[in-house]
Amino acid sequence: MRILLAIDYSRRSERAVAEVAAHPWPSGTVVRVLAVVDNAPPSAAELLFDGGGSLETVMQLRKERCQKLADEAAAMLRVKGLSVETSLRTGRVRRATEDEAKQWPANLIVAGRGLRRSDFWKSLSF
Repeated sequence: MRILLAIDYSRRSERAVAEVAAHPWPSGTVVRVLAVVDNAPPSAAELLFDGGGSLETVMQLRKERCQKLADEAAAMLRVKGLSVETSLRTGRVRRATEDEAKQWPANLIVAGRGLRRSDFWKSLSF
């Protein structure tokens, strides 16, 4: 079984990771953890305080945070005996998840946030 797990820094994403970790998946299940680097323009505070006025620095910090988030989720899932890959994309969560699903067909897509419920159910395939 192939599971695409799209996450961000929300509580919903924390619950999604915990649910995937708690479920008894079949042997050979592979989970791909997708973290999306938001490419929306930064707030003035983020640009000045986090990025020191540099948009490139802000984007690099966002990328590093998302990679760390994906790595932490992957570690939690590996402890449960699952085979895990990570993927990092830049853009909006919904579009990035759709693009990842097209490139890496999954039997199940679990999204902590960013997809409407109707999008989620359309994405399921068994």
